[in-house]
Amino acid sequence: MHALSAARPRTVVVDTLPPPAKLYGRALPGLFKRPHASAEVPALRLVRPDVALDPEQIGRYARVCGFIPEHGVPLSFPHVLAFPLHLMLLTDPAFPWSAVGIVHLANSVRMRRALSAGQNLRIEVESGPLVAHEKGQAFTLHTRIYRRGEAVWEGDSVYLKRGAHGSNAASADARALPPTTTAVDTTPAPPLVREARWQLPAQLGRDYAKASGDFNPIHLHALTARAFGFPRAIAHGMWTLGRTLAALHPSKALAAANAHGDFKLPIFLPGETTLWSASPAAMKRDFEVRDLAGTRPHLRGQFEWELP
Repeated sequence: MHALSAARPRTVVVDTLPPPAKLYGRALPGLFKRPHASAEVPALRLVRPDVALDPEQIGRYARVCGFIPEHGVPLSFPHVLAFPLHLMLLTDPAFPWSAVGIVHLANSVRMRRALSAGQNLRIEVESGPLVAHEKGQAFTLHTRIYRRGEAVWEGDSVYLKRGAHGSNAASADARALPPTTTAVDTTPAPPLVREARWQLPAQLGRDYAKASGDFNPIHLHALTARAFGFPRAIAHGMWTLGRTLAALHPSKALAAANAHGDFKLPIFLPGETTLWSASPAAMKRDFEVRDLAGTRPHLRGQFEWELP
């Protein structure tokens, strides 16, 4: 992979979010957007300066992903708060491609301090540079969340535009794209063991959309998914990651945690999946979500935590 040029980001403060329908309406004209000759992701930082952790919104998200009240604010929930800024950036007029068709490759989340309902947060989302990928161009949206000036949560969402070309071929920079695997460890990994079997209903994508505010049509219904080349609706990757973290989560709130997931094959709805995991350390789990036969991967990653 090769990092492409980056500029100092322009900061835009977002006091009021556009309605979801308006954000998705901005994505549709992008279908007819002609790719820029020298494609670059705009150097842009979007900021929501004062966002309250709403207990009702947390509860809706927790229920659809399987978290229990004892878990506190789910580790993956802050991604939901940042997602409107992600969509604003992907539909910005300076963004070189349509947001439709951008592939979510991987996602990392890190909780530095436990969060509580009612707290007020500052959310920042910043675009990283393009990185040459074997299937096109990849880039990362970095999310940073602060409470009273202290960094409490971070997320890195890695996206791919298939078949795209960047503006130049600068030297490689390992910092440009978060790794999609953890650092190399020569210790033999314990074998993964099947932990659970999940039946996923046809309305799962709609349920997750109501809880998360992410109404991507490929997740909502077979009819809308077919318009984008899928035979049926597919489960949202961030639901799959959230459901996995909920299943592996200790039965109490955590002091800190770190999780990473690489998205593999789509999960068609309705469907059945299986969860596999192993414990290479006391407070660490390697995991995979696979098909019912246990042979085809949908999600692969790691989950580490610290207890209070």
